[in-house]
Amino acid sequence: MKAEQGYTLLELMLVLLVVGILFSSSYLYRANTAQHHKLGELIDSLGVEFRWARNRAVIDNQSYIFRIYSSPNSGQNEIPYYFYTIEEGREVIKKKGSYPAHFLVYKTLDHQLITDQYYEWIRFSNTSAARGGTIAFSAPGSKIYSITVNQLGRVRIEK
Repeated sequence: MKAEQGYTLLELMLVLLVVGILFSSSYLYRANTAQHHKLGELIDSLGVEFRWARNRAVIDNQSYIFRIYSSPNSGQNEIPYYFYTIEEGREVIKKKGSYPAHFLVYKTLDHQLITDQYYEWIRFSNTSAARGGTIAFSAPGSKIYSITVNQLGRVRIEK
């Protein structure tokens, strides 16, 4: 009698189960890594924009104020932030940006969640001094990334 070669149904099902588990775990890892990458990019770009505002405040001889909103309007996927100056009694936006609506925003070194509609503590004066502060971001259940501006206008990023 000749022995048949091939795989049994049980062996095929086990192989498919292992492949499925590997695929799902790599997919979850990739999604988590993408969140960390977005947070890192956001913090890096904000650091550049804070330095830009500090330098523009001295060059333009006027104060630059950072305003960030903490809650989205209905149906909004991105939440805005911007730098503005006061010219002739009105706000003039100099630079805009946004961050994903599912990110959490914190203030102060203790990382208190911002509950107000917006936060605008950080200001750069024309003497290159600043009213410093800390802004931090995280995805739900993720590590907190922060950016701190001190009174001298120095920008420090912590990842």
